[in-house]
Order: sequence, then C-alpha cells, then structure tokens
Amino acid sequence: MLSVEDVRVRYGGVQAVRGVSLKVRIGQVVGLIGANGAGKTSLLNAITGLVARTGAISFEGRDFAGLDTAEIVRHGVIQVAQGRQLFPDMTVLENLELGAFLQSPQDANATLAQMFVRFPVLKTRAAQRAGTLSGGEQQMLAMARALMGRPKVLLVDEPCLGLSPKMVGVIGDVIRQINAEGISVMVAEQNTAFVFGLAHRAYVVENGEVVLEGEPDQLRRDDRVRSAYLGI
Repeated sequence: MLSVEDVRVRYGGVQAVRGVSLKVRIGQVVGLIGANGAGKTSLLNAITGLVARTGAISFEGRDFAGLDTAEIVRHGVIQVAQGRQLFPDMTVLENLELGAFLQSPQDANATLAQMFVRFPVLKTRAAQRAGTLSGGEQQMLAMARALMGRPKVLLVDEPCLGLSPKMVGVIGDVIRQINAEGISVMVAEQNTAFVFGLAHRAYVVENGEVVLEGEPDQLRRDDRVRSAYLGI
C-alpha cells in the first residue's frame, strides 16, 4: 500500500535518514521503533512531504515525487504529528473542523458525529480551547482531527509522549479500533512494548537506518532488542 525505497533526509550537513526502505501493507499496523533522534519523525515528515528527501515513495502504486503535503493528504496519507501540534487558542470543534477541509459540509458533519462517538470526551469539550485540555485529551483531539480527513494510512508520531500508563492504553485501543475498520497505521514510538502490542510488523531504526525488521514475536527474541529496548 505504502512503499518507501532508499529514502534519505538531510538537514544541512546532518544526515537524519540514511537510505530507509519499508512497506505498509493493506490492513497492517507497522511499528517504527527507535530512540529520540533516531530519524523516525524525519522519515514520517518525508512521507508526508514536510521535508525534502531523496529516494522513492509511492502509495497505491502512485509515485509521490513532486507532490506537496496537501496533495499527499488528498490521496489519504495523513499524519498525527509529534507533540500533537493543535491550535491551542481554537476550540476543540474548530480544530476538528480544520481536519475536514477536503470534505463536503455534509460528509464533514457525518465524520464529526463519528469522532464524537469514538471520543465522547471531545464532545463534552467541544467549546473548550484545545490548549486547556489534558495531555491525553489533546492526543485524542490530534488523532480525531487526522481521522476527520478520512485517511487510508494514518502515520502516528510518538503517541505515548507525556501520557500516563492508563492513557497510553486508551490510545492503543483507539489504534486497534481504527485498524479493525480498515485503516492502515504506522506508529513511530520509543515505547517498544506499546508498539509490539499493536503491530503486525516493526522496523528498528538507529542513526537514521533500519537495523532490524520483522514480526514483533521475532524481534522480542532478538538479544539486541531485548537489551536495548526492552531492558531484559
């Protein structure tokens, strides 16, 4: 569904992504595991056209070369940014409405109703400014805003960042639910246990390179993963 081949991202003299190749198949949750600074965010930003890159990215057989972010979103690849990146002085409802900019008013209203069913707390907070929400509520809003665009593939960057263990479990359940509804998901995370509990396949990224890949059960048995990421 989504294919990344030999993608490289450079910021001046710093090579942040070094020839990464990976695939997201239809209906999969794919994990991208790595420490802070490993290149996970740069890779997601390259996929969604937010940073310049070399290499090939294609989605459903269409080459993304030359497409800007708005066009990539129109094709159904949507990102939930690290740190949520909400508009803090706008209300919950206004943030959600911005996520539906590609839809007709009728479709946007139908999708909004779905989001309020999925995230009931957002319905009760609809008139509240986004910046006054708790961290967990902000993460829900960021994911709901992305889902307002009706993605085919959802890229989620560090969803566990700053959340309580209970809220991490809630976000994990949300990802499982949307994947069960047919949306493919790529999750970039430092929390390896979280990713292994969700993913069909995972890639381990270090210094901008994929150093390991496989199914979670396979990676759990790898001594390098056990020592570096699971503390075993």
